Amino acid sequence: MPMPDLVRTMEADNFTFWEEFARLPGGASGKVDGATWYRSGVLHPSYNGVLGAGCDVDQMLARVRSWRLPVRWLIGTGSAGSIEHAFRERGLVLGDEYPAMVAPIADLPEPDMDGVTVEAVETDVQHREWDDVFADAFGFAGDVAEQVSVVHAWPSRHERDRIYMLLRRKGEAVATAILHTPCGVAGIYGITVRRSCRRQGLATLATLATVRAGAERGATMAMLQATTEGYPVYERLGFRIICAFRSWQIP
Repeated sequence: MPMPDLVRTMEADNFTFWEEFARLPGGASGKVDGATWYRSGVLHPSYNGVLGAGCDVDQMLARVRSWRLPVRWLIGTGSAGSIEHAFRERGLVLGDEYPAMVAPIADLPEPDMDGVTVEAVETDVQHREWDDVFADAFGFAGDVAEQVSVVHAWPSRHERDRIYMLLRRKGEAVATAILHTPCGVAGIYGITVRRSCRRQGLATLATLATVRAGAERGATMAMLQATTEGYPVYERLGFRIICAFRSWQIP
């Protein structure tokens, strides 16, 4: 796939992933020129805000601020243009920046599971276990943990192009992953490891297991966005950076 197409597909997959949370009951989304606004109603900025560029910044900010929710503006460097200058002028604060990485599935190794099992999340018990690992990995607690559980419960049951995955070792739920395939690639999201189980190769296993599940759905390319902790894992596997995503906090 040519580089411009890779970048466009990366942005489309990532933006679609986040917009889908607005399909929760009571949520909403819409497109204004080149940008998409999305509102899940969950009290966490990742799940409400704006995706992309190419719109009137002031009008869009007025729209999302009217929700009185935590919101953010996520842009991809492949299509951002000069919009970040407008963000700085209006007091937005750069929060997170993630390298966007790709790898041909044929070039990635097969996972050596060594007793670790992988299952698709389907039952209520599995959902609770997935939520527990995810919240533990991010340090979510109380109302935030509950809200994040709610926001993931709906797509895990209703989005046919998502598979929520749970890894177990000796019966214990130790890692999570999400496979996202609406753009024809293996979009890898939600790679988390229980804090007491880190540095034991589980993130690598979760990533490769998700890649293989994507291959079973016909994908030939794997795509992800790397955290600081995850980047060395993905680089060792053979993923390479093609662009980045930046999340701007909207005061």
